[in-house]
Parts: sequence; C-alpha cells; structure tokens
Amino acid sequence: MLMSLISNKNDVLVIEDSLATTLLLRDFLKKLGYENVETCNSGKTGINLFSELERAGKNPIVLLDFHLPDMDANEVMTQIFNIKPDAKIILETADSKSDEPIKNALRSGAYLYIEKPIRYENLKNIFETLEQEKSILEEKPSDNTSVILSHMNSLKNASLARLAESIGVESNLIEKYLLQLENEKKIIKTYDVKEISCIKCNSVRISLHFFCPSCGNYNFGQGKLIEHFKCGNVSTENSYKENKCPKCKKEIKILGVDYKTMDNYYICNDCNNKFSEPSQNYVCAKCGNIFQLENAHWITSTGYKII
Repeated sequence: MLMSLISNKNDVLVIEDSLATTLLLRDFLKKLGYENVETCNSGKTGINLFSELERAGKNPIVLLDFHLPDMDANEVMTQIFNIKPDAKIILETADSKSDEPIKNALRSGAYLYIEKPIRYENLKNIFETLEQEKSILEEKPSDNTSVILSHMNSLKNASLARLAESIGVESNLIEKYLLQLENEKKIIKTYDVKEISCIKCNSVRISLHFFCPSCGNYNFGQGKLIEHFKCGNVSTENSYKENKCPKCKKEIKILGVDYKTMDNYYICNDCNNKFSEPSQNYVCAKCGNIFQLENAHWITSTGYKII
C-alpha cells in the first residue's frame, strides 16, 4: 500500500493557474497523505517558492501546469532544474502525450505527465511510482536493475545516454544492467537514438525554447492578423470589434476587397511585434546553458523499450 511505503512524505508544490484544479489537487493529495502542499498560479512565483523550499532543506515534488499565463512550462522546468537537477516535475495538461511540446518536455527531464481533467486514481498511481522509486533508492541502492526498470516504466522508451544520466551510472556499467533486463525479457533494444547534448556539460536533458525575434521574450501568442487596405492597419483579428477597423473605425466587409487575413501569425505580448515564425534556441536543463542548433553536440546511443 502507498501509506506503508514511506512515512515521511515529500512536500508538494502545485504551480497551476486554475483555482478549481488547485483545490482538487490539494484535496487528492491530502487523501494520499501529503499535508505540506504549497500552491501558486504563475511560473515566476513557482520558481521562487521552489527555491525557498530547497533552501529550507525540503525536496518538493512539483505539479506543473503546462499552459501558464506568464511563462512557458519548459522555461519553468529549466529554472527549477538549475536549482535542483534531479527535481521531480509532473506536467499537468489536456494535450496528448504524442504532441511534440509534451514529448519535448518529457525528453527535457519532466518525470511524468498527468492528463486533465485530473482523476484521483491517475494521481495516486503517479505518486505510488514516485514513492516506490524512492524506497528502492533508499533501501536497495545496489539493485540498479530495479531502478532502471522503475525509471523506464515512466518513460516507456529511453536511450542509453538518457538512462545513464538520469540514474547517475556510467554508460559502460549501465549496459551490463540493461543486458540483464534483456535476458530476463523485461526490455528490448529498439534503434539507435541520435540526441543533442549540451556543449558545456554534455547533458542530454535539452529543451527547445521559442521566443519573440524582436525582444527575446517568451510571452507571445498565436493568432490571425487582418490588414485593412484603406488605412493600412495591421492588427489581430480580435481587435476588429464588430468588423470595424480599430484605427480608422471603418467597417470591413469583403475579404480580398476591403481586407486580407494572415493566418498562423504570432504576436508578442511584451513588444507587440508580429512575426510568422518564432526564434528558437536550446536550453540545457542541467547547467542552464543556451545554444543554437548549429553549435550543438550530437551523440548516438542505443534505444530501449520496456516490454
């Protein structure tokens, strides 16, 4: 049972902008025996709270809303990993696990993700896995195959390089444990995985970040732009209230005659810049180094999948 695995529960930090979801999580966590739960509704506040908990000697588990109003979830993860590289971060999202941003976050070091709407049983299963891993690490430090298997249960697929870094075992040593698990028919080799690694610390916990090409901030949104031919105004679709141009107040009527639309544009909420493609860079979750793709190191290692 969950309660019998460990008596000293970790603190939990919930970074979630929905009050209803926050209250639900607090209630669920209380049922699971977690009494020390900190909550906040923004990424910046969450990073500060995490830092305070770490300084106080806590080891908080983080429940992170993937869509926050002030920061990209990957940026929040990067700053938390700068404070504690082995932090356990669980993403909350209604997006599919197959969506590229979610896959990128998991590759960057997120422990697991939980689907919204959040169900008690799903949350319970995740925290049981967390506590089982903690029990294995504390009580059976020599049983590396159990640690590897437990880690792969959360990832399903993983490269040799990523497993070695996550578990803290040299690649040549972890290969012996992986061979043992192969012989026991618990995992199989898949294909060679080519990954980007940090040019400073060689970590493979790398996330792709997007930002405004003008001011460099992450605070932008995607939408449709409308250009009014008569006065030359170009602004977002929702600025044309009742089909009237926000600049000259004239009504726009016929597409192609009065105005044209530009789909899938991005608008920066800080500098109001409008752009068709955001700029991007890679951020190391271990050391915080920021670099471009052309400067990246590439490594190749064997991939494994749990059976």
